[in-house]
Amino acid sequence: MTEPGRYQGKHLSATEITRLYAAGERDFRGAVLCGGNFRGADLSEADFSRADIRSARFVDATLQGVNFSHARAGLQRRWVVGQFLLILFIAALAGFLQGYFGWLLASFFMSGNLSNLAAGIAGSIVLVVTLTAIARQGFTIQALGSTAVAVAVAVAVAVVGAVAVVGPGAVIGAGAVAVASAVAVAVAATGAVAVTGAVAVTVAVTGAGAAAGFFVSSFAFTVDLPGAGAVAGAIAVAVTGASLLSSIYINRKIHRKDPKFEDIRVISLAFAALGGTTFSGADLTGATFVHATLKNTTFAASRQSPTTLTRVRWHSAQQLDRARLGTSNLQDPRVRQLLTTLDGIDQDFTHADLRGANLAGAKLHRARLNGANLNGALLPSAELHGANLTEANCIATDFTAAHLTGACLEAWNIDSTTLLKDIDCQYVFLREHPDPRGDRERRPHNPDKDFQPGDFEKFFKDMLDTVQLLIRNGVNPDSFKAAFQSILAAHPDITPDFIQGFERKGDDVLVTIQVPDGTDKAAIERTWDEVYDARLTTATAAAQLEAEKRRADDIKDISLGFSRFLSNFQINNMNNPINTGDGSFYAGGDVNLSGSTLNLGQISGQVTNQINQIPAPATSDQPSLKDILTQLKIAVDTDSELSDDEKAEALQALARIATAATDPAPSEKTQGVVKRATATLKGLAETLTDTSKLADACTKLLPLVLSLFALL
Repeated sequence: MTEPGRYQGKHLSATEITRLYAAGERDFRGAVLCGGNFRGADLSEADFSRADIRSARFVDATLQGVNFSHARAGLQRRWVVGQFLLILFIAALAGFLQGYFGWLLASFFMSGNLSNLAAGIAGSIVLVVTLTAIARQGFTIQALGSTAVAVAVAVAVAVVGAVAVVGPGAVIGAGAVAVASAVAVAVAATGAVAVTGAVAVTVAVTGAGAAAGFFVSSFAFTVDLPGAGAVAGAIAVAVTGASLLSSIYINRKIHRKDPKFEDIRVISLAFAALGGTTFSGADLTGATFVHATLKNTTFAASRQSPTTLTRVRWHSAQQLDRARLGTSNLQDPRVRQLLTTLDGIDQDFTHADLRGANLAGAKLHRARLNGANLNGALLPSAELHGANLTEANCIATDFTAAHLTGACLEAWNIDSTTLLKDIDCQYVFLREHPDPRGDRERRPHNPDKDFQPGDFEKFFKDMLDTVQLLIRNGVNPDSFKAAFQSILAAHPDITPDFIQGFERKGDDVLVTIQVPDGTDKAAIERTWDEVYDARLTTATAAAQLEAEKRRADDIKDISLGFSRFLSNFQINNMNNPINTGDGSFYAGGDVNLSGSTLNLGQISGQVTNQINQIPAPATSDQPSLKDILTQLKIAVDTDSELSDDEKAEALQALARIATAATDPAPSEKTQGVVKRATATLKGLAETLTDTSKLADACTKLLPLVLSLFALL
């Protein structure tokens, strides 16, 4: 128990408070501020603990860090009396309408007038449907729709009855009676009852209103229909009783916070807060309402600005659920319960809005905070053992000295503004669900090892000081170089040594780059994406053009090569043309044929002759290209994994290399022919198994071919 303040029990007006505050006074503990108007005042860091602030108005005031612990908010006595009188009036009006409708309905049935009988049936339809809709659907749009349909049907019944019995002249009158009946039912059975239940008045008050209605209906029958007897009385009692039961039912649903009656509860809270303490539009950042009584208090936005409730301490606040909370996250019962009790052990707060929540010291063992918004929240010394923070947003969240042993931190969202000092943690998991091996990515990996003091912060600090760039479908070297040079130019404090590693993710590559503290990571990723994508697009287009050019050169080289070595042979049989590779066939001399196929054995023999024309090496210690190509040709001829078409393609590649070898002065063009021919052989070999003769020969011999043409 703290000592009473110097203003304990003293009545201070708003003018006196602001004057004393301007003079440097901050201690107003225990002061009586009932009815004070502090609109727009700046009272930051003032101490109003144990103060009486009933009916005080803090509209649009600045109240940062103000202490309202143990304060008493709500209604002054005169406002309580005024609300009670208003409630009695509403109850009496509801009872009168109930009684009136009972009398009206009974008179329809007892008058003997068939037109009135139709209207009575219509009114009964509306009554039954309305009460049923409320019971099953609550005060919702669906219930309103059901009532609207009932009214339409009721009017139709009344009109049809009037036309059939009396004639067209009675249509307007009968329809008007039916509509009037529907309005009477709606007001008596829903509107008045809702307001009575909204202010949580006891069932006795509602019952008193219903009793008044019964008296009205009974008196009316005594005067107008003395001979109506028990039937009319029974109808009146039934209508009044149904309204009474409906009142009790709605009242109970509101008190139990049934979601179907949430809209009417919000209306009721607004009614109950009339004349109560109001913080509308106030800035309450960092304020304290520990053990404060907050019934009939308003925290909804004002006309000028929203109410700021960031990092407000609500621990043990009383009757916060009876306050008008506007659109704040306190509307969520889970959030409200957690903030007032600080007990969330084993509870589910999935996707809860906990932005700016003051949860210092909260018990959240094994709590499910998946996807929760904890941005800007205070969690110092919070007990989060085994809590699930998967995909939780924790930007600018304060975890100082929090207990996180066994917590799941998969894909949680933190940045340099997240405070991770003095964390008490032995180990965490980076995966919510175990993989097929049962691994949840424990950190540290070794189950026999725990984090030492400071390890947790260092581990996640290192993660925060990196940028990860995902490159789709492998790395394009030219695009990578251009993009990284752009980053170096824009960020001189980053060097090539900052690349921490490359990690393959299927067909993609994840590049991790370390960056200095405070670096704009979004700018780095944006620069990378723009430059890399632009260069990749250009490179792709250039590669397509180069491929088309190479294909044309290959066709030309193949035709030229075969023409050269076939010119050494006398071909007498025109039935065996040779495919030149460009769609035409060479048959010797100046004759070209189309549509024929060369025998594979003949191609092999012709390639052998072309290889034999390769001159011997200049020195004895130099590898012989003739021997190398001969070994490759034997591998092609004898490889059972190659189809005839593939063997023909491989032999053509060997022929191009042999032709290039006969050039006494190899040029860049000759080197290009050899490079493309070896690429063809390598491509064929990659599709074969490790036991393939061609695959083995290419692995051993193609590097020698390239070295002889100075391509390595």
